[in-house]
This record gives sequence, structure tokens and C-alpha cells, in this order.
Amino acid sequence: MGLPKAAVNLLLNESLERPFSGSIATLGRQHVYISGAEFQALASLAGVSPVPVEARLHREPRLRACGYLSDDSLYEMLGFSRSVRIDQSAYEAAEEHLNLNAKETPAALCDAFDVVLDSGTIEHVFNIGQAMSHCLKMTRPGGRIIHLTPTSNAVNHGFYSVSPTLYADFYTAAGCTVEKLWLCQMPRHFERGTWRVYDCRQSDRNWLPLGRLDGSIWFTFTVIRKGIAAEPSVPTQAYYVATWGDDENKISQSSGQMEDEPADTRAGQLLRWTSSLPKVRGIAWGLIKRWRAVVEWCRERRRGRVPFPFVGTF
Repeated sequence: MGLPKAAVNLLLNESLERPFSGSIATLGRQHVYISGAEFQALASLAGVSPVPVEARLHREPRLRACGYLSDDSLYEMLGFSRSVRIDQSAYEAAEEHLNLNAKETPAALCDAFDVVLDSGTIEHVFNIGQAMSHCLKMTRPGGRIIHLTPTSNAVNHGFYSVSPTLYADFYTAAGCTVEKLWLCQMPRHFERGTWRVYDCRQSDRNWLPLGRLDGSIWFTFTVIRKGIAAEPSVPTQAYYVATWGDDENKISQSSGQMEDEPADTRAGQLLRWTSSLPKVRGIAWGLIKRWRAVVEWCRERRRGRVPFPFVGTF
């Protein structure tokens, strides 16, 4: 996929909060969909001062004809002094060759980079967990791992579309900090279009009802800070960890059974008053459930299609 114009804007936003420096490794050579002048304009809007370097054009003829930057130039402008491409083959002149399905990360690549950037690669790797482990091992302690990966409406783009919880749970279990976990809504022509971005990490809703998202393309953008003693670990999905940790009272309340309705609620009082009239009690319970369904529907309508805080457009 490479680095669309909006993705470069996301990197500028990250740079504003914590400036880039040192070395960057990218999974594959990135196609860049922005010119030098456009980068300067975006940087100015973001309040970032880019490094003054020569704006070299991309090696790919199609991108060069559009006046788009080379990936090397982009990384230098962002503040990196060294960039390394990592790929399985020599097809795009990668400096380092690594099959991300492999079990071992080469010693020379371990703790070697300040940033490891995956923008549209990891979903093409069959052993995606192993690929994330490589990203973790290649990053220096305190460094950043950045993923931009399809989440919805990307059929056959790769082996996988991932939910934000994959990155949050894997890297948290490994001893890292999830600094950004954003859901990006993209137009069909996403390379140059505007993205709407929502913050999953700052929401108390860590799941969405099935079918909630619209027909747009949706990607997850995440920034992970590697912990000092971080090591890959097999995670358990956080939603279920939280569910298992609920006390019995919360579990019984969520069961939806008439007998489990707390006595101190209005519904519980109504059921108690009608306890001697089974038929009336059954009707009352049916009305209670319908009323709750209407209330939940109204709440969902107020939340909108995406019930996560809106970050902005990029």
C-alpha cells in the first residue's frame, strides 16, 4: 500500500508529539503519494519543521511522473538519518532480506531501529503473529512500532484484515505501551483522499456490533512504544479478560433472565409486584425488554455509526 498523503499527515502528527530521529526500518519499500511541495504544506499546517534536504523523486516511474517523493527523501525530511528496507526478496532493492514468517529475527536486526514502520505489509504475511514479533524485536527499547493495516472492506487485499484489539492486546501483553490506536475511514481513492480518524484507545467501547461500520475502507493506525524489557507473548483478547474478571453480580445482570433482575431496580420492583400473577408478570417482562431495546437503539443513534471519539481529518 505504501504511504498515502493522509498517512504522511498521520506521521507528521506523530512527529509533532515526539520528533523522529535516528534510524527507521520499513517492511518493504514504500510507495509515496505526496510531492515535496505538498509535504512542506502539510508540515506547516501540522506545526512541524521538516529537515531541509533535497526533494528527490521516487524510483518508480509512475510515481516519479506525478512528482511524488522518494521514500528516502520523505524519511530524511521527517528527521531520520538512516532508512532500511526489509523484504523477503530483492524485488524492490531492499537492504535487508527477512522472511517475516521465519521464527528467528537475525541478531544484526535486533534492537537496531528507532522506528519500525509497517504500512500495508503485515496483512500479506501468513504468520502475522510472528511478523509482529519481528517488529518488536527489531525496535530499540523506547522506540516506536507503527502499523497501518486494513480493518474492514478490503477483501482479498491480503491474508487478513485486523481489528485494533490485535495490536492493543499483543503489544500490551509483550510489555509495550499503546500510544495511538486510531480507526481510519478512507474513501475509495485513499492514496490522495481525506481520511476521517477515530480514537479507539480513548473509548470505553472496545467492541462494535457486527455490521456497524459503513461501506468505506477502514484501516487501523497504531503507534506502539517498546518497553525496556518487552518480549513477544501470546495475548488473550482484552474484551474477554475483562468479562471473566466481572463479579458474579455483573454476570447475572448481563444474563438477561427475569430471575436475575436486581430487586432494587424499577423493573425488579414491577416484577416483584406481579409475582403472584404469572401471566401479567410475563407480559411485564416482555415490555421491560422492549423498552430497553428502544432505549439502546436511541443511544446508538446518538453515538452515530462510529461510537469512538473523533480525532479529525487527515
